[in-house]
Amino acid sequence: MEIRVLSKQQAIIRSCTDFDKKKIIISIRDPHNDKAEFNQGNSSIKDILFLSFYDISEETKSIFGGYESMSPIDAILIRDFVLKWQNEVDEIWVQCEMGMSRSAGIAAALMEYYNIDSGYILNRSKYYPNLLCYKLTKNFFREHCMHPEGA
Repeated sequence: MEIRVLSKQQAIIRSCTDFDKKKIIISIRDPHNDKAEFNQGNSSIKDILFLSFYDISEETKSIFGGYESMSPIDAILIRDFVLKWQNEVDEIWVQCEMGMSRSAGIAAALMEYYNIDSGYILNRSKYYPNLLCYKLTKNFFREHCMHPEGA
């Protein structure tokens, strides 16, 4: 499984040029912005999960009290979406407005779930992972591992 962190612009462009590997997209936008419009003719894109929340971290959540940050429900939606498709795709694209914070936090948690070195994201100055996104996603995947369906 490959996990890719992309900006909105990068993901839209790649949806028009990358037809090789089967993929799903987790697309995150600010609540006031339009959804990303991906190439609908790209049959390698199996599904898209659209989410909407601001880039607010644990440290700044109290300052931006009236704004929507990632919620546990968003983390559950991500977990269920990824688990639904994990045996049918080769790539997961995680995309937010700039491709640096929300998508990086979620992608790092996904990488750890799939035993991929997340240091590529967590230890590079190119990314500023949103720790709220990282921790919520990681916690709900960990919960699934402890209580898998049908166990």
